[in-house]
Amino acid sequence: MNFRKVEIIFILAFLILDVFLLNIFINKYVGTPSQAIENQSIDIVTEFKAKHIQYDDISDEILRIPFVRALNMSLNEETVSEMTEDTQSIEVKTNQILAQINTPIQLEGVTSETPSGELSDSALSSLNQFIHNEVYQGSQYRFISYDKSAGKVTYMQETASGAVIADGNGEIIFQVNDDYAVYAYDQTITGETATQGVERTVISEKQALENAFLNNSIPDESIILRSFLAYRETLVLDEITLYHPVWTLMILTNEGTTQRVFVDGINGAILTP
Repeated sequence: MNFRKVEIIFILAFLILDVFLLNIFINKYVGTPSQAIENQSIDIVTEFKAKHIQYDDISDEILRIPFVRALNMSLNEETVSEMTEDTQSIEVKTNQILAQINTPIQLEGVTSETPSGELSDSALSSLNQFIHNEVYQGSQYRFISYDKSAGKVTYMQETASGAVIADGNGEIIFQVNDDYAVYAYDQTITGETATQGVERTVISEKQALENAFLNNSIPDESIILRSFLAYRETLVLDEITLYHPVWTLMILTNEGTTQRVFVDGINGAILTP
């Protein structure tokens, strides 16, 4: 008996079953009543002004985006080491890489006056080159934010739809030293992603911010650094993990810490971190 062939047949059977179960779950999930906060019409701009909350332009555009699925995977230390051994020392876990960089990478132009949030292309130039050439599957990640208080730079992994995974399952957190150079990172990675089913209508950015505000999830005197449509894990099966759309709010509090708030893109519910 060809045991390898039998193993492949079993894997394919589980994948087919998982995809079938995902479709059932999505149909039920999308069909659940909206948990958006109803009957509380507010002028979000006026409310933000009264609470001294800073923000960029807020869109009320209704978007469409599919669910995505990712193959469950375990990293191979030998494969990862082949790419990283010359520039860093690493520790490999199931889907996580902990690394110390041999020569810290300078964030050009970043100083004690640089605020949390965006960084310029020139500031990220050397780091982006390192990610592309020396980080395992680095081309799948893109810059999200700089946290001045914590000394961290966050990148997130893109999916087949183009949106990123924002729940920590596909993320690189770079550590920044007192000289504003990156010296270490903690990377998590998902397996290959694919869209699952058709595109679904999600709530607008404006609705997401209103729900978060009414739920007291946006502190007074804070700054909304970014709000973007991303993904969060919602169901784990034997071979596949399902991710559903969420609005992700990166909020800088008046104490200098950065918080991440998730608003369900389908029903508007506030999700715990």
